[in-house]
Amino acid sequence: MPRRTRDSRRPRSEALALVTALALVLGGCAVGPDYERPALALPTEWPDEIDAGLSDTDVDRIAWWQRFHDPVLERLIREAMINSLNIELAAARVQQARALSGLRDAERYPTVSAFAEVERDDPGLTGSGIDTDIVLAGSLEYELDLWGRLSRSAESARAELLATAYARDAVQLAVIGDVVTAYFSYRALAEQIQITERTIESRRESLDVEQSRLDRGASTELAVRQAEAELQTSLAELPSLQAEAQRQRRVLAVLVGDSQAVISGVSELGETGLPTLPEAMTDLPSVLPSELLERRPDIRAAEAYLISANADIGAARAAWLPRLNLLGILGTGAASPTDLFAASSTLWELAGALTMPVLDFGRQQASVAGAEAQREIAELQYRATILTAFQEVGDAWTQLTTAEQRLLARDQEVQARVQVVELAERRYAGGYAPYLEVLDARRALFDAELSRTTAARDRLLAAANLYKALGGGWQADDEQQDLANRWREDA
Repeated sequence: MPRRTRDSRRPRSEALALVTALALVLGGCAVGPDYERPALALPTEWPDEIDAGLSDTDVDRIAWWQRFHDPVLERLIREAMINSLNIELAAARVQQARALSGLRDAERYPTVSAFAEVERDDPGLTGSGIDTDIVLAGSLEYELDLWGRLSRSAESARAELLATAYARDAVQLAVIGDVVTAYFSYRALAEQIQITERTIESRRESLDVEQSRLDRGASTELAVRQAEAELQTSLAELPSLQAEAQRQRRVLAVLVGDSQAVISGVSELGETGLPTLPEAMTDLPSVLPSELLERRPDIRAAEAYLISANADIGAARAAWLPRLNLLGILGTGAASPTDLFAASSTLWELAGALTMPVLDFGRQQASVAGAEAQREIAELQYRATILTAFQEVGDAWTQLTTAEQRLLARDQEVQARVQVVELAERRYAGGYAPYLEVLDARRALFDAELSRTTAARDRLLAAANLYKALGGGWQADDEQQDLANRWREDA
């Protein structure tokens, strides 16, 4: 403990005023670069084919997945938002960043402590007996943020908290997208299983008919064996479809955090009487290319990490400069407890220490160089995230338009195949064509129906991917807006 004086007549108020004036004059002078958003050569408008497909209606005020009007899908997404381990992990990172931000903010303010001390000794040589010294005091320690080291550190921590909050939202959107993909993949498989089971039943009936015709002498052994072979072919298709459907159930179980169903797969997916796949979304939000920077949480997260790295440069440069630490002590001290609160027992001390690095063999220089390199990395990642976002929009739009064209062609193919089967069956019944022609027509219809279901699934997933790529209905929450406003004020 520093040496104290018990002269209560010294001008404590003048010393305190001097320290306060010094803090006001020197404090708040933050070194390092202030953040400026990098210049970006963004397209000013979408290509005509994309722009024509976007809607001017305000369709993104609701969660985009609700526009499929599928209550089972909505229930799965709600469960995923609550139970997904990926979302819980992202939320835990937000809590960690929030604690770090609170620590960095707290470092900008004084530390107030209280202490008590009792000391007894016997000098011996003087013969004065045992001396007692009792001290009760409080201390205040404070580092004047002369060059903005502490404020830059706090700015960096707040930006990192903002980045983790945006990253959490990006994870949520990714999980939602994965649930949509797995669910509609399962729905498509369930529809293909129904088609296959219906085809199996039809081919079994055809086999019975041909066997009956053979018994009456109206058919041939070859036709019966061909009908039997077609039945076995369709039976062989069923297990692989069922296995893939079960795999999608397990994928959904992991996504919604249902640990009890990881092996068996999510149940209650509404297999009984499952309707055909819903229509894809047609109204998409009208978004300018430049608005992606604000609409997509992954881009906002990348920029927040860049802001954090930029502030770290200032903190590293400020560490090169002198630090002024102040210590104030105020209390009372006496030889006996009864004298502790007497006016003559008051003690106080005010001290200051100025330190700065003189020779550190390049430590601070390396720290600054590392911060500058990290800032460059963060900017490159920010630019790369933006480029990826535009690529995703273009890819999703291409997938959607081609999927719609493919589905239209598959619809027309199925209609044509149905007519081919009818004609082939009439020709066979009239004795104008062999049974093999009927089998070929039915086989082609079966394949066309399976392909049509795949095309419908692809169109749904492409529409969902495009909506996600455009930012969906995501908006920053109040905490994120507050944090963004705070670092703008600090900049």
